[in-house]
Amino acid sequence: MLTVVKNATSHKKKILQFEVGGDSVSLPQNFLMRSPVMSAEGSEKVTTLKKVKLNKIADILNGVPDPKQPGADSTGAITYNFIQPNHLGIFNDIQSASEIKRHTSVDDSYFVRKNDILLKRLNPDIATLIIEDMSNTVFSSNLFVIRVFKDYCPAYIACLLENQGMTWLNSNIVGSVAAIKSISAKSLAALDIPSIDYDKQKAVGQMWLLYKKRKKLLGSMIEEDQRLMAAVINSITASAKEEA
Repeated sequence: MLTVVKNATSHKKKILQFEVGGDSVSLPQNFLMRSPVMSAEGSEKVTTLKKVKLNKIADILNGVPDPKQPGADSTGAITYNFIQPNHLGIFNDIQSASEIKRHTSVDDSYFVRKNDILLKRLNPDIATLIIEDMSNTVFSSNLFVIRVFKDYCPAYIACLLENQGMTWLNSNIVGSVAAIKSISAKSLAALDIPSIDYDKQKAVGQMWLLYKKRKKLLGSMIEEDQRLMAAVINSITASAKEEA
């Protein structure tokens, strides 16, 4: 739920509190407002947020270039878990993973790591943040991995990519077939990212993750309500037939 409460230390300050299933994040109501600074003439002027290009704060990686199976002779082949675009769920989850076998080992950069952000190369619609380490897992060449540097919060970058970056990326998308559009590493690299304090980045990222969790919970509640309603209607219908 999203509530506004008074700050415990000051009745004049207010806090936005976002809470889902016991997890919560709180932030001042004006926490993203830009602070005014005094000009030489003594008047106030509003500072603008600094922006940085995505490729200055993260590595943008392509997936495994050749996931071909070794064929009938799999002797000595190495097995890897393999993430493809259709494995990515809308609730920041990975629904499943397939397997690939290779006779040659995969470079370390292709292994999915905690805090990696997965983005579809074709028809991008969501950003998926890897919350926990995934053992022996590589990613498809139809995915980009954005590996954020330490000065930036991965959840914040994932939130921006999904909520604002997609609009920009889709306006710079390429592809001759209307139903299939492709983004490039170059367009990702040129994406502007607002640079804010790390604590604020973390708060925004936590709010985005809680929003995903809340959306999933609401969806489950609606499905359960639908099942209950169907059971009630079926019961009434069956009773009416018996009386007839």
